[in-house]
Amino acid sequence: MKPTVSETRVTLAPDTSDDPRAIARVLRSIGRSGDIGEVSASKAGYKFDVARPGAYYEVDYARATREAKLRIQTTGFMAVLNRIHHLRGVGHDYAPLNAWGVMISLVSAGLILLGVTGIYLWFMIHSERTIGVALLAINLGICVTLMVLIRTA
Repeated sequence: MKPTVSETRVTLAPDTSDDPRAIARVLRSIGRSGDIGEVSASKAGYKFDVARPGAYYEVDYARATREAKLRIQTTGFMAVLNRIHHLRGVGHDYAPLNAWGVMISLVSAGLILLGVTGIYLWFMIHSERTIGVALLAINLGICVTLMVLIRTA
């Protein structure tokens, strides 16, 4: 999960606005897409970051030269998996992250529906209650044991 770091420079066309979002659009057109982070403005230009799972770009834009210096950190597959499990919502600038948020919402709703219907059936089918209580107790014991082991390890 150790990132690979490289640097590159991108010069904006004279007709391109030097607004951070316009700079991010130019970067997106050359394959450097992601969510724009906090923008720090100064008289000389802007500093901001663009992030997505697997890549993190630190952008340092100079107004005088209309040049954006990018410090690019790319990570491997395991780091991408790590990042997508920390993301939430659908308000991202990067469309694949919004699609991931929708998929997570659908899976979550499905799991909740599965649990609710299981509880309903448990109360309606009386012959299954004994095995249900046994399975519930075994599952609870395993979960509590694992939580204790994780905390003490």
